[in-house]
Amino acid sequence: MAGSRSPLAPPEIAERLRARFGEDVLDHQDVFGHAVVTVTPARYREVVAFLRDDRELAFDFFDFLGGVDYGERGIEVVTHLYSTVHNHHVRVKVRAESEDARVPTISDLYAGANWHEREAWELFGVSFEGHPHLVKLLLPEPFEGHPLRKDFELMSRVAKPWPGAVEGEEEEEEE
Repeated sequence: MAGSRSPLAPPEIAERLRARFGEDVLDHQDVFGHAVVTVTPARYREVVAFLRDDRELAFDFFDFLGGVDYGERGIEVVTHLYSTVHNHHVRVKVRAESEDARVPTISDLYAGANWHEREAWELFGVSFEGHPHLVKLLLPEPFEGHPLRKDFELMSRVAKPWPGAVEGEEEEEEE
C-alpha cells in the first residue's frame, strides 16, 4: 500500500498514550504482538479518539467491543481497534462498577461500535453515556436482566417443584 509505514511495537503505542494521558493509562501489555492498554473511564473516549486521529497511530478500523464480568471487581469493556495504514492493533480496556456500570459511547467515533455497545448494554448492563439509541438488539422486550452477568440466575439452575405426581404414584391410583 502506498504511503503505509511499518507497525509500531506495542510498547511504542503504550508510550505514546502514556505521554499524552499520563496516569489515566492504568496498565499496558504486549499480548501476542498487540498493545493492550487499560484506561480510566473518564478518559476512555478521549483515548479512543486520539488513537483514531493521531497520524502515527491511525487506528481507522473498529473491530469489536465486548464485556467481561469480574463480579465484585466490576465489568470490563474491551475495544479492539486496527490500523489499516500501519498494520498494528490495540485493545483498550476500561473498567466500570458492577452496580452502576457506565462508560462513554464511542459510537459517534466509530459507527460500527453502535451495535456492539447495544449488545454490551443488553447482555452486561453497561450504559454507554451519549449513545443515540440504546434499545434491545437480541432479547425480547419483556426480558428482564442481563444474561452474561455472573449474578444473573440461569433458569436451568433454579430448582422448581415438579407439578406432576411422584413417580410410581400414578400407577397406584389406577388400581
